[in-house]
Amino acid sequence: MSPTRAQSLALRLAVIALAVFGIAAPAAAEPGRGSVNGLIVKLRDGADASEPAHKDRLDRVLRAAGLSAKSRHLGPRSRHLDFGGRLPREEAQRLAQRLAESPEIEWVVPNERERRLAVPQDPLFAASVSSSGQWWLFPASGSNVNDIEERRRGVAGVQTAWQIGTGTAAPVVAILDTGITSHPDLASAVLPGRDFVSTVEYANDGDGWDADASDPGDWVSEADRSASAALFGDCEVGDSSWHGTVIAGLLAAGTNNSRGVAAINWSGRVLPVRVAGKCGAEVADIVAGMRWAAGLPVYDGQGRVLPLNPNPARVLNISFGGSAACNAAYQDAIDELAAKGVVVVAAAGNEHGAVTRPANCRGVIGVAALNRDGFKSSYSNFGTGVAIATVGGDPRLLGNWGMALGDDGLLTLGNAGTTGPRSGIYTREAGTSFAAPVVAGVIGLMLSVNPSLSAAQIVQGLQRSARPHVVSPKIAACSDQNPGRCICSTATCGAGILDADGALRYALDPAAYVAPARQAEVIDNIDVTDAIALGADRPANAVTPVAASDSGGGGALGLVWLAALALAVAALSSRRPRSRGPAPERAAR
Repeated sequence: MSPTRAQSLALRLAVIALAVFGIAAPAAAEPGRGSVNGLIVKLRDGADASEPAHKDRLDRVLRAAGLSAKSRHLGPRSRHLDFGGRLPREEAQRLAQRLAESPEIEWVVPNERERRLAVPQDPLFAASVSSSGQWWLFPASGSNVNDIEERRRGVAGVQTAWQIGTGTAAPVVAILDTGITSHPDLASAVLPGRDFVSTVEYANDGDGWDADASDPGDWVSEADRSASAALFGDCEVGDSSWHGTVIAGLLAAGTNNSRGVAAINWSGRVLPVRVAGKCGAEVADIVAGMRWAAGLPVYDGQGRVLPLNPNPARVLNISFGGSAACNAAYQDAIDELAAKGVVVVAAAGNEHGAVTRPANCRGVIGVAALNRDGFKSSYSNFGTGVAIATVGGDPRLLGNWGMALGDDGLLTLGNAGTTGPRSGIYTREAGTSFAAPVVAGVIGLMLSVNPSLSAAQIVQGLQRSARPHVVSPKIAACSDQNPGRCICSTATCGAGILDADGALRYALDPAAYVAPARQAEVIDNIDVTDAIALGADRPANAVTPVAASDSGGGGALGLVWLAALALAVAALSSRRPRSRGPAPERAAR
């Protein structure tokens, strides 16, 4: 046997073993799960392509292997082998290995029984109209012949990944944000956090750092601006965002509890680390929050060490940032966390231009936002700082193409208060702020099935398993000349489209993972044709957008955009949750 032949055989046997044994059992057992109904085999290409000839060839292979089975045609050169009853998995593996030794066999896989996709019993998960449910959690699907509500070529396919694992409470995801408000659909998912907003006037809770991560609101009024132009003069006036609560809902809303919405991790735990108040977040506070969240020592203004975080996070989600280049304060903290196996996920920003910091820092998983059909959302930043892309909502009243190609945002948790917190509500949001936690949540699922993953393996798993970016004969590539809705590439939107199922399959056994060969989806439908007729989605970027005073990094859509989104959603259905959202985030100068 030549080395090439041996290597080929070893690879086939590894693939067979992974296919037979590599998928973790679901939470609820199913009859017959421990057995398979025969094998499916494919013959190598031969001179005679007729069906009788293929059957004869397979019969000869079976006899040579000392096996007997009935076979039926499934496709070109592939057949189902029936051995007269269900086979225990160990027996199926043994028979598959015997058949794989034949040079006539291209591949062998078990004839497993697929299960109905996990559907959590949360009433808003799958509403009667797909666009009004949590479409961002649904399986990736659809083609150009489907209506836009049934096209989900840009989603991560979280519901498909739930077949491998719905998550556990073990992986802690820290949310470095505005803090948290109470919500009946968060249940016991929220761990004790901490407040790192040091400037009292921005903290809005009467003090600086403390052990209370609750969100008092981050509204800015005209009265604030009039009273202190030095503090609030360059802040955007607007209601409280409840930004941290929104992200907590995406990651860890109570799931399968017959209430409200579902989350990525059915048993997820989030650690609220309050780093932002009125007008945004200061870099020093963000860095201190990062270190504390990861379990590292942090000292207060008097040089006293704070109590260590008893629930160190493996994943940090940051949806705040600034338009400048990554600085040494960020990079030192990120490098220190990476050495501990902690990954940082950050929003790329919403200025349809250059990636903001810390998403543009070395080692950070920067996330761009996609439309549900797989191309870049109108607002999302893009460029070499992006590691991966996933859906973040794409408002219908944003850009020239919104009404033809947009969506109604990601359904999650919110708060009814306009200034201080009131009752919990459900809300639709859009922005790279909300694409980032989709990635962070999938990382949490990866750690649920394999807690030993290193930070490097997590990044590698996300990128190796990503689906190819979509292509289109009509929509132009992303560039400063075409910064709105556009076609991504690995140079502008990272390795590809986040694939939750693929990421979990990688996590099960990184060494054995083989990325499937996949073709890019082609986007060409009547909606695209209608959009193209309107001209460019956005005008060209005159320069790389930089918000005033190094502000506007992060990832929530600004108030004007969100107001437009609210009007669009209300026009579509008065019964849908109102869309409201946070002001743009801000980084310290």
